[in-house]
Amino acid sequence: MFSFTRRVLLASAIACAGVATTAGHAQDLDALVAEAAEGGPVTWYESSPEEQIDQVIEAFNERYPDVELNYVRLVGGNSLASRAVQEMQGAGRTGDVLTGGADHIWQLAGRDYLERLDWSELGIPEALTPNDFAVATAASVYVVLWNTTKVSDEEAPKTWEETLDSKWAGRIGHWVRAASFAQLASAWGEDEAEAKLKEFIALKPFLFASTFPLAQQVGAGEVDVAIGFYHTAQPPIQAGAPLKAVALDPTPMHTIYTAISKDPANLAGAKLLVAWLASPEGAIAYENATSRGNPLLEGTQTYELLQGKEIVEWAPEDSEKLGQINERFNEMLAEVGEAR
Repeated sequence: MFSFTRRVLLASAIACAGVATTAGHAQDLDALVAEAAEGGPVTWYESSPEEQIDQVIEAFNERYPDVELNYVRLVGGNSLASRAVQEMQGAGRTGDVLTGGADHIWQLAGRDYLERLDWSELGIPEALTPNDFAVATAASVYVVLWNTTKVSDEEAPKTWEETLDSKWAGRIGHWVRAASFAQLASAWGEDEAEAKLKEFIALKPFLFASTFPLAQQVGAGEVDVAIGFYHTAQPPIQAGAPLKAVALDPTPMHTIYTAISKDPANLAGAKLLVAWLASPEGAIAYENATSRGNPLLEGTQTYELLQGKEIVEWAPEDSEKLGQINERFNEMLAEVGEAR
């Protein structure tokens, strides 16, 4: 069973610039790059806005200028598995590289729709490879947000218990989905997580259909504090909003995995892209564009954000159980009212 829990506390620096820098890999890498350049465009399915991935592609092409990437955005990542299955059943082929949540990637693996590879041959660190079909390339990390003109740093919640303080009644926000509490159930147990969710619901939180407007409204002072995502808080912070974000301990998150589809149009190009995303260079470029970094690669902001924290999430093999908890917790949270 693979999990990021506590692993970030033990992570050490992985120092390499591109896919692999050891002498043993150099000749193989040259051959892979040449083959990738001759194989036509590499089609990549992912969920980030096009303008963000354009920056990632630009960074990739600075290193590999002769390898063309074709990006297809699947909004929210929710359609990744269904689209890939439909295309595999119809045409026998889907996007070359698939990036998404564990539930989608493991579902495709169960249908034998993914390549199974020895990732070490591409210089990918073992810590990022839970198995032979998936590579951990980034994460969506839950944080507490607060508006610094409405809440002082001293007053801002520093523990999960403090987020449940009655003083936040009518002042706190959350995504319409209760996924943060569902992930915390992997550490606390389902009963305790449900009890904490009930305490949170009693605060009558403002619910938002997306964590992007949630962060924006905290930055605008319409909501004083919130539980949101680190990456969706970065645009208003970078724009100068009076907004801060801190990861609590334990820190729930969703690992983002990247895989290669079965019999892709450009296997060499797909391998090259996955290996680059799993390298410090690629991870930093991806994080600079999307604000979603790899917590296991030193040099990323996400790595620094999570130092000393216990990271918790359900193992990919437990995606069905997580889905059941999510569904039940979402129904509970929905009792608060309609999302904004």
